[in-house]
Amino acid sequence: MKHSQEPLLIIGNKNYSSWSLRAWLLLKAFDIDFDEQLIELLHPSSKKILDEHAPTGKVPVLVYGQGDDKVTVWDTLAIAIHANDYLTDIDIWTGLSKSDADTTDDNSHRINSVYCQSIVAEMHSGLMGIRSEMPMNIRATANIQPSGECLSDIARIEDIFADCLKSRSTDSYLFGQFTAADAFFAPVILRLQTYADASGIKLQPMTKQYCDAMLNNPHIQTWRNAALTETRIIEEDEAGQIVSLVGALAE
Repeated sequence: MKHSQEPLLIIGNKNYSSWSLRAWLLLKAFDIDFDEQLIELLHPSSKKILDEHAPTGKVPVLVYGQGDDKVTVWDTLAIAIHANDYLTDIDIWTGLSKSDADTTDDNSHRINSVYCQSIVAEMHSGLMGIRSEMPMNIRATANIQPSGECLSDIARIEDIFADCLKSRSTDSYLFGQFTAADAFFAPVILRLQTYADASGIKLQPMTKQYCDAMLNNPHIQTWRNAALTETRIIEEDEAGQIVSLVGALAE
């Protein structure tokens, strides 16, 4: 969807910033034109841009317009809701065009929409074990010793994937079409790629199938390729014993 001024999405380091990936991927997936500005996480050089645009001092933040008409949207869930309301003709909860969704009486669309919203909210507010013990680190393969909380989170995530995918094709997204749920769980897929095999965590076949589908998504590949060119190491976002590295730091 075109606008008089392209929205600007301010994001952090692509190797580490899972919340930035969620917002960036959602805008890409739903054909929303935007400019991006990457800042260095936890670095003094980022202070000026964050002070100007981000009320919480965190990324991602989406801004467009000038003066009294300036729109500022912070927090990934708020960005998703705003994008759905104002920036795209596709319903992000079902992956269908809004005109198609509005003219159908098929109750499955409503059920899928509510389910999608629920698991997005669950990801946004919970699953702290996997998020704290498996920070996104795209360039690395690393071994960790996962806690019971982390393993419980992985089991819950696998249950979600299995429930969504049980009647779908082998290369499907969670609801068939790409939805906000896929954007919100994308960093989980990259976390599992970094830590699961190296840590002896056995994943269900359907989880591996969905991971493959997501890793083949061209937007995720674009993000990953950019992440692999980064060279900054942020110790706060490094976890476990590094087994191997790919990208610029491996050379």
